[in-house]
Amino acid sequence: MYKVIIVDDEILIREGIAHGVPWDELGFEIIGQAKNGVEAVELIRGDVPDIVLTDIRMPKMDGIELIEYLKANYPQVKIIIISGYSDVEYFKSAINNRVSEYLLKPTEYNEFEKVFKHMKAALDEERAKEAEYNKLKKHLIESLPFMKEKFLDRLVKGYYTDTEQVKEKLKFYEINLIQDEVAVIVMEVDNFYVVTSGFSEEIKELLRLSVVLTSNNVFRDRQLQGTFFSSSSDEIIGIISNKAHPKIIISAIEEIQKKIYDYKMITISAGISGKCPDIMHIQLYYEQATQALKQKVFFGNQSIVFFSDINVMETPDALPYSFDSSKLINAVFYEEEQKLISFLDDVFNQFERKMVKKYDNIDRLCIEMLFILARHAVQYNIQLEDILEARGETYFYSYNYDSLSTKKKWMLSVLTELNHMIKQIRNDNASIIIRVVKNYLDENFSNNSISLELVADIVNKNPAYVSCLFKNKTGVNFSEYVAKLRVNKAKEHLGDVRVKMYEISSMVGYADASHFTKIFKKYTGVLPSEYRKTAVGHEG
Repeated sequence: MYKVIIVDDEILIREGIAHGVPWDELGFEIIGQAKNGVEAVELIRGDVPDIVLTDIRMPKMDGIELIEYLKANYPQVKIIIISGYSDVEYFKSAINNRVSEYLLKPTEYNEFEKVFKHMKAALDEERAKEAEYNKLKKHLIESLPFMKEKFLDRLVKGYYTDTEQVKEKLKFYEINLIQDEVAVIVMEVDNFYVVTSGFSEEIKELLRLSVVLTSNNVFRDRQLQGTFFSSSSDEIIGIISNKAHPKIIISAIEEIQKKIYDYKMITISAGISGKCPDIMHIQLYYEQATQALKQKVFFGNQSIVFFSDINVMETPDALPYSFDSSKLINAVFYEEEQKLISFLDDVFNQFERKMVKKYDNIDRLCIEMLFILARHAVQYNIQLEDILEARGETYFYSYNYDSLSTKKKWMLSVLTELNHMIKQIRNDNASIIIRVVKNYLDENFSNNSISLELVADIVNKNPAYVSCLFKNKTGVNFSEYVAKLRVNKAKEHLGDVRVKMYEISSMVGYADASHFTKIFKKYTGVLPSEYRKTAVGHEG
């Protein structure tokens, strides 16, 4: 229902209008009556109507004065004049005051119906527009943080060229840095993609948001001017007033780092640009801060680097690197783990505390070593990409680590896993070889032509390799193992007195009975004949 106030100095007219029209059917309700403009003003101050239906000629404050008051104080209120034919001049004044409608006395119901149906349609349309406007305004207010971040992100990345447009946007978003010399801070969670592996996108965004909020809170609490936001490139960017001393800025960032670590157990690093005298050139200083941040590859996690620190050092674009591929293969495929650690230390020490503008060479080094190892691993039926895939990684995974130490640690873990796999395969192969050799000896011990060379040929290995492998796996050398095996077999036959001694000697692989006797005594401490007497005596 829309609210209506009737203003007329004639009570009969007021009452007739109030009670003679089915207002609820038209979508209206009468909330008050007044006999002049003064009373109407008092009513309106208590409850603002949608429509004021007013006469023109009234004492104290006439209709025209009331209209002017309403236009000045309640411009949203619609005005309908109801008056006689003699008030033409008043109508002209009313029209100039943008009166919505007018009715002539005496007024028929159909005229009331026509005018108020028209007014209801107009009010419905206005209310719909107002609701849409309020909805949009609410959405705008809710979207302001996002819009502000988007503007700042585009600003630091050089999307704007119109100074006045930038000033207007800074004013709209209440960013009071336009008159100051500013600097750019770029921060990021160290090893973000590794740390957040398995996190949902919601958790990742909440993590970035916590860094943004913490940064803004710390700067506000320290009364430092600046604003931080999350960028489209997953960085946390701050535009700060450069009035503060660098030590104060470092102290603030260290507090941010501590709060984030205490809260989330993660570390963040920061790069800080030089002084930016003109906000329109801020892209250059964003790039400086980004370049400074990348130096954490040498300084490690939770570092704070000023661009000025690397700028004065005349740092090269990149550092050359080298490594001995044969040493790499030996360290991974043939050496113990400590040798592998030493090799990687030597390789990565090439970059230690050497600042460069680009550090892709470190990742290229990792990739190159992995490719070399992958080619060599094929001979063991090992696919390095399968090992990486099982770890949820790729050949390029070192790019996910931000510091030299974490890149080296990742490489060591991959190479150590490959090293252990090679050792396991060798152990498995060795066990198979020894099992084949033992089985052969068990079945052929009576063959007096058995030799190390013969069994090495059977397993298709070098005799020296088989000899070394046999000793490592059994604890005795090959010839000793064969001799003990034959002696044990001879013991089984010596209990049977019907079998002659030279026959036993031949049965266990000795063509010369005297040699058999010598070997038997060596490993038992007695002659075969003495052993037989003892064995037969026990049986008896």
